Amino acid sequence: MVAVKIQSKEDIIKAYLKSFGFEKERLVIVTETILGKLQNVPIQDADKIVQFIDDILTKQAKRIFSPSPLEDNQLLAQFKLCFLKCKGAKCCSTDNLKKLQLPEDLIAKMRKSYVVNAPQYHYQAMKPQSIEQ
Repeated sequence: MVAVKIQSKEDIIKAYLKSFGFEKERLVIVTETILGKLQNVPIQDADKIVQFIDDILTKQAKRIFSPSPLEDNQLLAQFKLCFLKCKGAKCCSTDNLKKLQLPEDLIAKMRKSYVVNAPQYHYQAMKPQSIEQ
């Protein structure tokens, strides 16, 4: 078992963003951008920091996958899956990262990789059938 000691907000944000494939200078840029928006969240509350980032991503997901029948937590999971499948961390420019916006070509790729678990259902009238004995 390994124990991880969280030192700061920055550590929490970096750990979260590394799971999306961010590294090196891109990781630093997006971490600094999020830190700038996180001035009112206490350092001790890692869950609120993660929730803050998830809220940002959920807003992006609603914009990208609208209209979607999925609940917010499902939509967030869909966003994360599509972002990883499309290698989103490598597609974002430094300008995109500073604005916390995704490039249009990445959005198009993510929409194409949207996962549908089952086809949409359609109700139809069923014709009467004769019962043979």
